[in-house]
Amino acid sequence: MADNKERTFIMIKPDGVQRGLIGKIIQRFEEKGFKLVAMKMVWPTEELLKKHYADLAARPFFPGLVKYMSSGPVVPM
Repeated sequence: MADNKERTFIMIKPDGVQRGLIGKIIQRFEEKGFKLVAMKMVWPTEELLKKHYADLAARPFFPGLVKYMSSGPVVPM
């Protein structure tokens, strides 16, 4: 059997954290057979978000995206 080494980045956004959905979201991924290898709760800075979303910097929604994503804690996995 082949060993699948594919990895995917998932981030629970501020509204998901605020609404208390972290456990339910993780459960859905685990029920689909995905293995969670790491996670942490962070409050991202605008600088970090601008780097993460650099490919979207020219888009008109970019300032709002950065503002929203820095409005509260997120859970990257």
